[in-house]
Amino acid sequence: MTTDEHIDVYRRYLKRFEEMFGEVAFDATVQHQGRLITKLRYDEFVAKYVEYKNLEDFLRDVMTRGATLSDDVNRMYRDLSAHVLETPKDFLVF
Repeated sequence: MTTDEHIDVYRRYLKRFEEMFGEVAFDATVQHQGRLITKLRYDEFVAKYVEYKNLEDFLRDVMTRGATLSDDVNRMYRDLSAHVLETPKDFLVF
């Protein structure tokens, strides 16, 4: 992903965050999908988003080969998706 693409994704994140929670200061905590998350600054968001996308790509690859998903990895994926305000895929239904 290029820097421009990260900026676009971050802008969408900020817009969704404001639509969902109103005006919230950076580092303020809110509850989302049963998890406590904070409004992320750009660099923090990019790091979390890249981690989220890498894990999602890995899970898609592994699950299509018939592997099973551990509860810990599933929890980690859902935590990351909550932090970047993305809807998690359900890899348990493959």
